[in-house]
Amino acid sequence: MRILILGPQGSGKGTQAKRIAASRRIAHVATGDMLREAMAAGTPLGRQVKPIYDRGDLVPDDLMIDLIRERLEREDGYVLDGFPRTLPQAEALDAMLAEIGKPLDAVILLQAADDVATGRLHARAAAEGRADDSPEAIRNRLRLYHELTEPVVERYRAEGTLVAVDGEGGVAHVETDIEDALAAVGARSR
Repeated sequence: MRILILGPQGSGKGTQAKRIAASRRIAHVATGDMLREAMAAGTPLGRQVKPIYDRGDLVPDDLMIDLIRERLEREDGYVLDGFPRTLPQAEALDAMLAEIGKPLDAVILLQAADDVATGRLHARAAAEGRADDSPEAIRNRLRLYHELTEPVVERYRAEGTLVAVDGEGGVAHVETDIEDALAAVGARSR
């Protein structure tokens, strides 16, 4: 199964994507993790994106598509987490997935209010010490989500591939809701 998970930062995308990947034995393709690894390793891509990432801004589309293509070409099934965040990215992603013959089966939207997402991100910053979870970066990322990513959500909703799940509950409850949603998608596609 090929799944895209969307939602505001702090909605639980990473946590749930890992759980989906483990339960379905598919790859968890987390663009944020891929970028952080490149930055930590000091690769040319990592050095290029570090100042952009630390501000909470979006990495240029062409760099992200190249990074994702390289990974998804090797995977039969996947959960894509952290991309796309803009309509042009969604269009580029869909075109690239069509080129490599691996289109999306489902798009899961984890819904969470800004105050819930902000609280989770502040807790993550305290626990993990992530520089990209500063109060300013959190505000900027949520602003960008509302301005740029919500239209992506509506695009997938209009296509009929989007399934919305309440992301504010406990981890296990949200996981059950996602599994129920994916089972329904699988039944529709047979």
